[in-house]
Amino acid sequence: MTVRVRFAPSPTGSLHIGSVRTALYNYLFARQSKGSLVLRIEDTDQDRLVPGAIESIYEGFDWVGVKWDEGPREGGPHDPYIQSARLPLYQKHAQELVDSAAAYFCFCSKERLASLRAQQAARKEITRYDGLCRRIDPKEAAERAKSEPHVVRLRVPDEGVIAVDDLVYGHIEWPLNTIEDQVLLKSDGFPTYHLAVVVDDHVMGITHVFRGEDWLPSTPKHLLIWRAFGWPIPPHAHVPNVLGPDGKKLAKRHGATKVAEFKTQGYLPEAMVNYLALVGWSPGTEEEIFSMDDLIERWQIDQVQHAGGKWDKARLDWFNGMWIRKLREDDLLGRLRDFLPPEWDQQIIRKALPVLRERMRTLAEAREQVEFLFAEPQPYEPRLLVPKKREPQEAFDVLVKATVLLGHIEPFDHAATRAAIEGIAAEMSWSLKDTSQPIRVAITGRLVGLPLFESLELLGRERTLARIERAQDLLEKGVD
Repeated sequence: MTVRVRFAPSPTGSLHIGSVRTALYNYLFARQSKGSLVLRIEDTDQDRLVPGAIESIYEGFDWVGVKWDEGPREGGPHDPYIQSARLPLYQKHAQELVDSAAAYFCFCSKERLASLRAQQAARKEITRYDGLCRRIDPKEAAERAKSEPHVVRLRVPDEGVIAVDDLVYGHIEWPLNTIEDQVLLKSDGFPTYHLAVVVDDHVMGITHVFRGEDWLPSTPKHLLIWRAFGWPIPPHAHVPNVLGPDGKKLAKRHGATKVAEFKTQGYLPEAMVNYLALVGWSPGTEEEIFSMDDLIERWQIDQVQHAGGKWDKARLDWFNGMWIRKLREDDLLGRLRDFLPPEWDQQIIRKALPVLRERMRTLAEAREQVEFLFAEPQPYEPRLLVPKKREPQEAFDVLVKATVLLGHIEPFDHAATRAAIEGIAAEMSWSLKDTSQPIRVAITGRLVGLPLFESLELLGRERTLARIERAQDLLEKGVD
């Protein structure tokens, strides 16, 4: 058997990071099985379509490195791969179920259905269709269907259970008396998601269905449709949701959730793939750093946990920093170009890379870290020059001593500048941290940044002294 799996998103908005995790698991399974990964666009809910959503899907997956074997752009033996272009197929299959008495035409109006559900709710009953139209003679129903608005409903058995042995959740059963006669084909000729997904999975030869746990409640409906057609049911796996820190499904209120947002914030696709794979999957070892090739070799569906994995941005930042440090120098320099002004000298940035890469959590942080090398510091409060529990005059004295020593040391490199500032600290009986603060703020305008001594070497003697002298002027004017 050739493995065929699919990812079937609805084009109703920008690509969500939770969807990427589900697709990633499908991709890993397909690649390790030497199988095929299909992208299928499920746009049966026409009212929720968002322009540009399909482009967002392609751009997001191209960024993380998930490649499709078949899809709307790739084509394939089951083209088209957009459901709205496959309507005759669903209509044909719905009619087959009607002909076999597994489904029936329903003529109930929206008003009757609304009234029925309101009455059931008032009686605190499960709100569901009451099966009125299933009692219409099939010949009469077929004749009425030629002229009356109608839907097609599945005829669900009244008794028994339907079950699945889920590859993540194990054996699950649903009593049939809790499942209503679901709509398969709407009055406008469009299928419901439930009919379309089953028909497409069968026709496209999907061998394994891996999807998010959100679809578990719909699974009995799908199993009933599979059974009504008499088709073999492929193995199912429902992978856990990506949860926010509060334990609820990851959403906008938790911060960035769209793939495009993470890209513009300077996250690496390698880090995102590495982190996402571990949100819900455990390799069974203490290993944490995995490339895509590593994951293809190591990932297993039976190691996916059924408890939702919590999103941890700090953890993602850690992975991103690790992957930044793994990049070759030329690769990192190339990726930084999207986050730094084009006029900045690439050779200066290259010289800063050894210390810069150790401090970055995201590529976007590079700009503020090295900006002092290309522009004068932004105006800052003079009080920043004065360490806690120290006096402005003492900070002024540190800067004066720094001007003298840094003006004469040779060579002007990080080792020599460190020795000079350590000497000032000893003379002042200050810690090296306190002694460094007025000098750091003077040259960068910030309290934190790249290592001070390497920063001085990168900035050079002339600009260093000029900025320290301006800081002295600020202190002479007084500190609020």
